[in-house]
Amino acid sequence: MLRASFDFLQKLGTRMLRTLTSLLAALALTAVTTAALAEEPTKSYPDCGREPTDAEVAAAKGAFQAGNASFNEADYARAIDYWEDAYRRDCTANPLLLNLARAYELAGRKRQAVVSLETFLAREPNSGEKDQINRRIEVLKKKIAEEEAAAASAPAPVNGGATPLPAGSSQPGPVEPSTEQAKRSPGPWILIGVGGAAVIVGTIGIVGNKKKVDDANDECGGNRNMCPFDVAKRGNDARTALNASAVITGAGALLVGGGIVWYILDSQRVERANRTVASSERSLRARVIPVVGPGVAGLSLSGAF
Repeated sequence: MLRASFDFLQKLGTRMLRTLTSLLAALALTAVTTAALAEEPTKSYPDCGREPTDAEVAAAKGAFQAGNASFNEADYARAIDYWEDAYRRDCTANPLLLNLARAYELAGRKRQAVVSLETFLAREPNSGEKDQINRRIEVLKKKIAEEEAAAASAPAPVNGGATPLPAGSSQPGPVEPSTEQAKRSPGPWILIGVGGAAVIVGTIGIVGNKKKVDDANDECGGNRNMCPFDVAKRGNDARTALNASAVITGAGALLVGGGIVWYILDSQRVERANRTVASSERSLRARVIPVVGPGVAGLSLSGAF
C-alpha cells in the first residue's frame, strides 16, 4: 500500500510539474499586461493650509513609527496606510512623501510614487535632494512608458479573447490521474487456509486417538491397574496424542479467527484507499487555462468535481 501510494504521488507530481511548466510562458505574458492594469488610480494630496495640533503631531509620530516597522517587514501596503495616515494628520511633515514614494514603488504603484515625489518638490522647492528626486521621477516615468508599450503591443485576442499559444505548442490538458486501485492482501486467506488445515488435522487426530483410548480402556476392563503393560502403553500414547490434537485444533481455530478479522480490516483499508483514488481522479479533472484579452488578464478554471 505504501509503495502504491508513493508511485501515485510521484506520477502526480511529475505531471503537475509539466503542466505548470507549460503555463509559465503564458503567465509571463499576463504578468506584463496585469502590471499596467492592476495599478490603482493615482490620487493627489490636498493642500496643507494649517498647522497641526500637538495631539495630531503625536498621533502622526505614532503612525510613522508603525509604518517603519511594517516597511522593515516588507509589508509595503500596510506601511503605506500608516504613512498616509501620518501625513494626513501632519501635512507639514513633507519628508513623509519620500517614504511614501519608496513604498509605492516597491508595491508596484509607480504612478502614485511619481505623484508623491512631484508633490514633495512642489512643497519643498529648495530641497538639496531636488536633482536626485528629478532623476528618480524620470526613471519611474520611463518604466511606466515601457510597461504601457508592452501592454499595447500584446497579441490581438482570438477565440473569444484567449491569447493563442506559440506555434508548435499545445494547450495544457488535464492531468491524467493514476487509475491504479488498491488490492486486498492474500495474507488473510493464507492464514485462514493454514488454520483450517490445522483444525481438520487436529479433529482427525482427536477422533482417532479418542477411539484408541477407548479401546485400551475396554481391554483393561475399566481397571488401569490390571492392564497389561503393552495395552497401558498404547492407551497412554493415544491419550498424549489426543491432547496434542486438541492443542492443534485450538491453534487452528485461532488462526482462522485471526484471518477473518484480518480480511475484514483489509477490506475496509482497500475501500478507503479506492475512495481516495476516486476522489483524486475527480479533482484532477480540473484544468487551468491562461486567458488574456482587452481589459482582462487572468486564468480560467474548468473541470468537474
